[in-house]
Amino acid sequence: MNLLSTMQKVEGLNYLNLVTKAYSNQLYTQAYSVPLYAYIDLIEQIKKRKSFRIFTNNPTAYSHPSVPNLYVTNLGHLVLQVVKDNVINPYTNGVFQNALIHPEINLLSQLMIKHNINSIFIGEYQLLEHICETCFADFKVHIQTRAFISQNRRWSYKYSCSVASYNRFLEFILGETERFEVHSIVVQRKLRDGRESAFGDLDFRDMSAYEIAQEKSNQIIQIVWRNRRKNGVLGILSREEVDIDQTCTVRLLFFVRKKFSDLVPFKDTPLYNAIEPFFKDLNLDRVALGEVYTMNSGITPLYQEQEQNYYDINQVHVGNRLNILKTQLTVPDYWFRIRDQESSLKIERGQAHFER
Repeated sequence: MNLLSTMQKVEGLNYLNLVTKAYSNQLYTQAYSVPLYAYIDLIEQIKKRKSFRIFTNNPTAYSHPSVPNLYVTNLGHLVLQVVKDNVINPYTNGVFQNALIHPEINLLSQLMIKHNINSIFIGEYQLLEHICETCFADFKVHIQTRAFISQNRRWSYKYSCSVASYNRFLEFILGETERFEVHSIVVQRKLRDGRESAFGDLDFRDMSAYEIAQEKSNQIIQIVWRNRRKNGVLGILSREEVDIDQTCTVRLLFFVRKKFSDLVPFKDTPLYNAIEPFFKDLNLDRVALGEVYTMNSGITPLYQEQEQNYYDINQVHVGNRLNILKTQLTVPDYWFRIRDQESSLKIERGQAHFER
């Protein structure tokens, strides 16, 4: 398993929650408290432990809510949090259609439901501890099967390949310029009532929502790339994304050379003039500027007298900022992918295309 740093966990999941709008429709009765990386933390504990003490008579920070002189261990607190969250977490309860989560998270989630842990009253602490141990033993058996090992390795391999591809892409960008900006637009196809249009519907097209979004994205890419000498675009990335309303999105990211550090409004640039005719906001289709501050202008106050999407490799803290950008683009695939195990991040135009 590719283990993540604290920064990668936080920034990657913040970005994923932003684009999926996982918690914007009030599916929870409370603010979410268990991030996906907590599931991974629990899984790592399960793998290396031979027994689980969820309750103890030794005082801890967590007292049992109904049994005197009984406490919940630190590990037990994590277990109980994940068990409670599992049935309401939009990433684990099936709200997202045609999407996959990390194989180990998915397996643990399904086994918790199979063993019906969430229905056990916490006052029956001995039974609850026994069922949890049984569930986790079951988990250990499943993760050692040939089929699961193959699936998990493929998931990790695809993630590693995506990170390596992005690293090579950025190396090319930094080899061409010391200063660049990142601009993104979203090309979206909404689903009517959360479903694809069927034959007979007024808006029916014999294409999937992603194919429709990709078709429009390709038009934009071709026009921008054809005029790259004028608009300064060095490379183009795309990310397939989906939100909780099943809106299918292709996010296009343009890496643009900056010859000077002058603060130029994006609307006054050749790139904006090239993509502006494509902007629209219709019933089912939308093309608009992105909403992520590291990839777009005018969203937050200036930093170092420049927009937050401006990167100068000779400025202080630029390494941290580039790591955040990389994390936002690559780490969401660590947990969550659309339709299959393939990476959501794709190099549309890079070094091989630029040199032609």
